[in-house]
Amino acid sequence: MPESDFVADVPPGTLVLFDFDGTLSTKDSLFPFLRFALGTAGLIRTCVTASPWLIGYGLRLISNNAAKERLLSIAFRGEELSSLQEKGREFARTILPHMLRPDMMARLAQYQKAGCHCVLVSASLDLYLQPWAGMVGIDEVLCSSLSRNEAGQVTGRFHGLNCHGEEKVRRIEQFLEAQVADRPSAILAYGDTRGDIPMMKLADRAWWVRPHKIEPFENSAPS
Repeated sequence: MPESDFVADVPPGTLVLFDFDGTLSTKDSLFPFLRFALGTAGLIRTCVTASPWLIGYGLRLISNNAAKERLLSIAFRGEELSSLQEKGREFARTILPHMLRPDMMARLAQYQKAGCHCVLVSASLDLYLQPWAGMVGIDEVLCSSLSRNEAGQVTGRFHGLNCHGEEKVRRIEQFLEAQVADRPSAILAYGDTRGDIPMMKLADRAWWVRPHKIEPFENSAPS
């Protein structure tokens, strides 16, 4: 069908929710950012040290939140947050543009042209998602962020929770509560993994983003 047909019946004031990794991008963005920030050798050291937690997550023995927090603690604890933010801006400018899905970026552009309110909802880090979203005109970013101490150093813990699964819904509901004068007429959502299912169930209409196609969400996990 023509590229813009999917927005033909979208009412004014529609809220469109996009996951990032594997949805707007072709792959996970966290490990490329870790490699960018730490170098290849630093990434290898970090992964080796964090391997018990990564394996535990793979075996579903520990939560996504715990494994990811441990990984990021090993990678960045004690770093100046301002330095990581600068690396995030550079990563957003130089690396992320080469990781995007042309078909989904075209959809984003069509929704924006139709006057929809486009929001990024991702477990990835604000260090690079915030500046990237500003570059492409996304209206709001709901994502994971790192906490810092009074000296401006990263503590190794999340500020709040990892924006994954049910936490995505909590962030969206919190965002909607703040939209007192501008409530959406409809909610659409795009995702690609089980962690996106709660967000997709919240929407009036949702789509799975597969490697080579986009198809309606039917309350089931991706194949």
